[in-house]
Amino acid sequence: MYYQHFGLDGPPFRFSSSAAALYLSATHRECLAALEWGLLHDQCGFMLLTGETGTGKTTLLNAVFARRIPNLHLACVTNPRLSFEEILRVVLPQLGVTTNERGKLELIQALERAVANQPEGHRTAIVIDEAQVLSDESLEDFRLLANRIGSQDRDLQIVLMGHPEMIERLSAHNLRQLRERISTNVSLLPLSRTESIAYVYYRLESQNGTPRIFDADALRLLVDAAAGIPRRLNVLCHNSLVLAYSKSAGTVTRSIAREVIEDNASIIRPCVRQKRPIVPRRAEPAIRPPTTLIRAAGLCAAVAVVGMGAVLLPAAHDWAGRFNHSIPPVADAASPAPPQAPSEHVAEDKPVAASPGYATSIANTSAATMQSQPETAPHQTPIHIQAGDTFHDLAAKYLGSKDRTPDLIKANPQIPDPNVLYIGETVYLPSTRSNDQARAVR
Repeated sequence: MYYQHFGLDGPPFRFSSSAAALYLSATHRECLAALEWGLLHDQCGFMLLTGETGTGKTTLLNAVFARRIPNLHLACVTNPRLSFEEILRVVLPQLGVTTNERGKLELIQALERAVANQPEGHRTAIVIDEAQVLSDESLEDFRLLANRIGSQDRDLQIVLMGHPEMIERLSAHNLRQLRERISTNVSLLPLSRTESIAYVYYRLESQNGTPRIFDADALRLLVDAAAGIPRRLNVLCHNSLVLAYSKSAGTVTRSIAREVIEDNASIIRPCVRQKRPIVPRRAEPAIRPPTTLIRAAGLCAAVAVVGMGAVLLPAAHDWAGRFNHSIPPVADAASPAPPQAPSEHVAEDKPVAASPGYATSIANTSAATMQSQPETAPHQTPIHIQAGDTFHDLAAKYLGSKDRTPDLIKANPQIPDPNVLYIGETVYLPSTRSNDQARAVR
């Protein structure tokens, strides 16, 4: 075997928990003392011991079992996924009770009798390992069990051992009564770098080994990779010895340690769950504050211009008539060009030569144009854009068919891009008048 190659009496780095070679760091000593005190003296009924997986919670529990404290009757539950009744069937034989009862009430009564029959000064304790997977119903049953037995002046201590998320579970509102019954709450912390190195040396010495088996640089790599978790140290150091043995090396070198760390990267660096990217139901343009303010200001200005135009249009018509009567006709005045059909594109502006009849021409043209237009713009119904709206949807909803989409787009020239609508933006339905009149008003 590989350990004989290094002059060891046995494998120093076992994966299973064992109290035979128990290394007690400062946090391990503190948690062990708190665990023994809670089992022997705590009167509140519940104790909580938490720690990351592999830090040594079960090892501490095995150390308590190995001590065989005379006045302590201890039962351990290692499979908390069982129902409350099944857990009681696991606990009762460990307390020396044999029963054929199957009902929940009968099992509780059998446990009560077992606790009541203990001699004066003796205590009964139930330790539940991996308690973070217990159901809320089972946790509530244990609270009621502790209340029932405690009311009879009997000593029953329940120890919940689990991962740090157990604290988060107990913070739930429906478990507040159980949370208030926990008097002792201790956490088993990872080892420091100095404690990790001392842990490796302690495990080697327990099998008559020497620290020279590991090169100093190699040991530092392994310790840093394990991040203070004893179980990870066991895995890395064990595999390093096996790899060194396969290469007939008498020492675990830096290259061997690095190779082992790379091979066990999935163990020493657990995968981080990534959040699924959020895909929007409809791709909407991002609303940037400057653009939004500019568009809002432009919309307000457009509304103001339309409102003022509706008021000033009759006054302008009257003003044009008075202007025509106040200027005498000129024979050589240029006649106004006949009105042309409106075009979808804006024509280029051309300079106009000054002439004696220039003012009269402009006045007559303005009057003729204003007389050809209606006094007020046709009524248009405003629609405020909601999330997911498109011109096709609005045409189908308000105009009866998606084929009316071009009419709806033409009725809203303030929209620069018909494919991009902003939430809260206002569009107007086309008027019921003819298209030519609608274009003239626009």
